[in-house]
Amino acid sequence: MTHSWTVAEQLRWVAARSPGSTALVDADGEVTFAEFWRRVQALAGHLAPLAGGRVGLYLANRREWAEAFFACQLAGIGVVPVNDRYQDREVRHLVEDAGVALLVSDAAAHRGDVLAGLRGDVDTLLVGAGYEAALAAAGPARPVAHEESAVLYTSGTTALAKGVRLTQANQALGTFLGPAVLLGMTAADTVLISTPLGHRVGQVRLLGGLLTGARTVLSADARPATLVDAVERHRVTVTGMVPTIARDLAFSGVPVGERLASLRVLSVTGEAMTADLRRTVADMLPGTELWTFFASTETGLAAALPPDQFTTRPASSGQALPGVELAVADVDTGARSSVGSGEVLVRSGPPGSYAVAAGYTGVAAAAPFTDEDGWFATGDLGTLDDDGHLSITGRSKDMILSGGFNIAAQEVEQVLREHPGVRDVAVTGEPDERFGERVVAWVVRTAEPAGEEELRAFTGARIAAFKRPRVIRFVDELPRTATGKIAKWRLGGEPAGGPR
Repeated sequence: MTHSWTVAEQLRWVAARSPGSTALVDADGEVTFAEFWRRVQALAGHLAPLAGGRVGLYLANRREWAEAFFACQLAGIGVVPVNDRYQDREVRHLVEDAGVALLVSDAAAHRGDVLAGLRGDVDTLLVGAGYEAALAAAGPARPVAHEESAVLYTSGTTALAKGVRLTQANQALGTFLGPAVLLGMTAADTVLISTPLGHRVGQVRLLGGLLTGARTVLSADARPATLVDAVERHRVTVTGMVPTIARDLAFSGVPVGERLASLRVLSVTGEAMTADLRRTVADMLPGTELWTFFASTETGLAAALPPDQFTTRPASSGQALPGVELAVADVDTGARSSVGSGEVLVRSGPPGSYAVAAGYTGVAAAAPFTDEDGWFATGDLGTLDDDGHLSITGRSKDMILSGGFNIAAQEVEQVLREHPGVRDVAVTGEPDERFGERVVAWVVRTAEPAGEEELRAFTGARIAAFKRPRVIRFVDELPRTATGKIAKWRLGGEPAGGPR
C-alpha cells in the first residue's frame, strides 16, 4: 500500500505558501513556518541513518516534539510517542517492544533518571545544546518514503501497553476530516493544544493546526486557570479537552465571561459526559461551537456529534463519519447488528487505509487486530439507534477510564503483586465526580503487611501517576468464581468495565 501524500510534504507546501506566518508557540516563544520547516529539515538530516527504523519522543508538549515528529516523517522513520509521565518500566517496555533506536527527550523531572537507566540500550538526543548542535551540523535532508507514520501505545486488557501502527493514510484522514472539514479550521485560526501529543487525538490537533496553516499554541498544563489565560492571551479560536478538564473549568471559580470570547470551537471528548455537564459547558460558552466525538487509538475518529445536538442528544457520541461503519455485537452470541446494544465495532476499509489503524506491533501483533470481515472490536459497550446515533454505556474489557486515560487493571495489579507485603490484589474502577472513574486496589496482605502510603510510594516509582490507586482497601480475601477467577463485581461498586 503506497500513498503519495505525507505529513512532511503537506508541511513543506504550507511553509512555502505562508513562510512568515507563525507556526508554533510554546513556552520558549514563537517560530514561523519557514523557520520551523528549516529546523525540521536539519533534524531529518541528522536522523537520516535511522531511516526505516523508529524513534521515541519522550517529551511534554513543546516545539521540539513537533520538530522531531515531522523530521521523522521526512526521513522515513516511525515515531513512537512516549507518555512523558511514564516511569522506568513503562518506558523500557515501549523501547523494547517497538525496537526504538533513539529517544528524543530532555532531563526534566524524572525523565533524566529514567534515561540514565536506558542509555545502555538506546541512544538519546537531549533537547538543549546537544540537540541544537545536531541541527547545526546536519547535512541536507533527503525525503524517504515510509508508509508507517507512528506507533502509539495504548493500555489494553493485558498488563502491558500495546503498540498501534498508524499509516500516512491514517494521519491524512485525522488531519483533514476532523479539523479541516468538520471544525472548519483555516490559516485564520489559532489552536491551543493542552492534550498530550503522545495521544492520537493530540496528534490530530497538532497536524490539523499546522497542516491547515493555523497558528498552533502548545501547552503542557491543562489546569483551568492556565487554560483560560492561554485562550485569552493568544486569542485562541479552537481547542479541545476531556470532560474532566471541562468539569474542572466549569466549577473552578475561575472567571470566564469575556476571557473566552475568542473561542470559536471546543471539542469535549475522551470519556463519558453527563447531560448536566453538557448544559453547564453550553451555558458557559454560548457563542462557541461544541463538538463531541467517539474515537480511540485503534479506530481514530469514528463518530461525531455536531453542535446543534450537543445538548439535545445528551447520551449520544454522534453518528458514523463518512467512510466509517459502526455496528454492535451481542455480548453473548457475537451476532452483529446495525441497530441495538452490544460491544461497539468499527470498520473503515482495510486496516491502515482510512480511519482504523494498520494493526498492532511487537508482542501484541500475535493476536488478530480485526475479525475476518475487517471489524475492530473496541471493548466499549453501546447502543445504536435507528438513526445511527451511538451511545456508550460501559466497557466489556477490564479497563478503567480516568481523566481521559485508559488504564489496564491488570497492569496495576501486576505492579502491586511485586511488593512483598501483597499476597493478592484486584484492581477495579469506581465512579469519581472529577475523573469519571478512580483506580481502587483491593489488597490481601502477607504476614508482613504493607500500609497504604508504602504501597502508594511503591507504585509511584513504577507506573505513571494517573495509573496509581487513589483508594487502597485491605481485605482478608478476594471473592472468586467457581473456576477460581476473581469476582470483581462482588467487591463493592462496579468493576472496571462495568456499567456506567
